[in-house]
Amino acid sequence: MNQDPPGHDYGHEQGYAYPYDRARPPGPKPARRGPSRPPGGQLPGDHRGTSVGHWRSAGVIGWSTVLLALLVGILGGIMAGPYGATAGMVVGAIAGFLAGEVIMAVTSRKQDEQTMPGGAADGPRQGAGPATASSPHAPAPRNSPSAPVGWHDTIIPAGWRTAPPPADERPLTAGPPGAEGRGVTPRPAGEPAIPAGRKRVPSGAAWHCPPPPVMYQPSRLAELPWRLPRQPAPPGMAADSARVGDLEVRAASVVGPGHRIDESGAGPRQDSYRIGRDAAARHLVVAVADGMSDSGHSDAAAAVATLSLVNSLRRQLDEGVPLIHLDHGSVFLEAAQHVHAHAKQRQWSADSVRTVAVAAVVPTGAAPNGDRDVWIAGIGDTSAWARGPHRWTQLLGEKEQGPDAGRLRTYLPHTPEAVERRHVSLGLGQALVLTTDGVGDVLADLPQAHDWFHHHWAVPVTALDLLLHISYDSHQRNDDRTAVVVWTPSADGGPR
Repeated sequence: MNQDPPGHDYGHEQGYAYPYDRARPPGPKPARRGPSRPPGGQLPGDHRGTSVGHWRSAGVIGWSTVLLALLVGILGGIMAGPYGATAGMVVGAIAGFLAGEVIMAVTSRKQDEQTMPGGAADGPRQGAGPATASSPHAPAPRNSPSAPVGWHDTIIPAGWRTAPPPADERPLTAGPPGAEGRGVTPRPAGEPAIPAGRKRVPSGAAWHCPPPPVMYQPSRLAELPWRLPRQPAPPGMAADSARVGDLEVRAASVVGPGHRIDESGAGPRQDSYRIGRDAAARHLVVAVADGMSDSGHSDAAAAVATLSLVNSLRRQLDEGVPLIHLDHGSVFLEAAQHVHAHAKQRQWSADSVRTVAVAAVVPTGAAPNGDRDVWIAGIGDTSAWARGPHRWTQLLGEKEQGPDAGRLRTYLPHTPEAVERRHVSLGLGQALVLTTDGVGDVLADLPQAHDWFHHHWAVPVTALDLLLHISYDSHQRNDDRTAVVVWTPSADGGPR
C-alpha cells in the first residue's frame, strides 16, 4: 500500500553465493600451468633414474635390432648392387628404430602398471588392506595444484584451481584409514563435504542472479543501494516452497524500492504472507496482508493479521466445518481483534496498525472431474487471481475507479465487517495467486506484465525464481511486492 511520490527505486541485485563456496585468502600461484613432478617421484611414463635397468634393457634390444637390420640390408645390397645396398641400409635403420621404440613403450607400460597405486610395487591391492609403503610414483593429492592435468578426474575445472589455504588457517580433520595412500586430501574442519557429482565454486568467483524483468519502462534509480531502517525490521525479502497433497505452492515477498533507498527514511517491508494446512492435510490455507504506508506500524499489523487468519481457518477446518460454510466474518473479526490487541499491548494507536488482507483455502485433493472448490475472502485492495489458458482473471480485490481510485475505505482493524467472500472452481492445470497491490496493479494495468507473468507462471517455478520475478523493475512502481502462487496438477498428468 504505497502512495510514495515518484523517484524511489531499489538498488543492486545481490549475488548468490553457492552453498559450498568458502572464502579463502589467495595463496601463491603455481610457478607454471603444466604438470609438475610429484614430490619424491616421477610422472607416469618417465622412468629415468628410478628404472634404469628397464630403460637399458629396452635400449640394448632396440639397438641390437637396428644393427641386425643394417647387416641384412648391407648383405642384400651387396647382392643387388650399390643402389640396393643403400636402400637396404635405409630400410634397415628405420625398421630397427621402430622396433626399438615399440619394445621401450611396452617395457614402460609394464613399469607403470607395477608402480601405480595398487600395483605390485605399491604393496597390497585395493581390498587387501592398507599399503605398508607408499610408492615413489604415487600421485599427488587430489585437486592439488601440482597434480598433472588430465591424469586424475578432478571435480574442479582447470581454470578454477587455486592454491591451498595456509597450513595454519584451519585445522585439518583426518580422513578415513588409508586415505593418504589413495591420494585423498584431508578436509578442513567445519567445511561441509561436497556431494558426489557436484562441483565446488571457486573462491572469489563473481556469481550473480539474473537481472529482474523490466515492465514497460526501467527505473533510473534501479542501481541505488538498499538502506536499513533505523530500527531492526523483518528481512527485506522472504521466500518459501512446499507441496501439499497434489498442490505446488510458492511464496515470495520483497520490500519495495520506495522503502529502502532513502538514507533517512528507509522503512521495513510492510507486506506479509503465511501458508499452512489443517491437521489432516486436506486443505491448504494461505493468507497475504499489505500494511498501509501511512500507518506507522503496519508491518507488525500485517504479520499479526496473516498469522491470525491462517490459525482461525485451520481451527474451523479441524472442527469439521465444511469448506462452503467457513465463516469469513468471524475469521476477519478475530484478525482485527488480534491486530488491535497487539497495538494496545505496545501502546500504539489503532490508526498506526492499519492493514488489508486476503485469505484462501484450497483442497489438496480434487473432485473426480478434476475440479476443486476454493474459498477466498479479503478486504481492501489485496487481490486474488486465477490463471486460465489465455489470461489472468481477477477474482477479488478490484480497486475503485475514478478520482478516489487510490483511496482505501476498508481495512483492519477498523472495518472487518467489510470483508468479501467468493467461492470459485479451480480446474486442472490452473493456478491461484494471492497478491498485494505491488504485483496486482501490474497484472491489472500493464498488458506486458499481464502476458509476462501468464507465460512464466504456467508451471511451478522455484521460490528464488518467484522472488526474482516479483522484484521486477518498473518506472514509478515502488511498493512492496508479495505473491503466493498455488498450482494444480497438469491436465495431462505430465511433469509440472
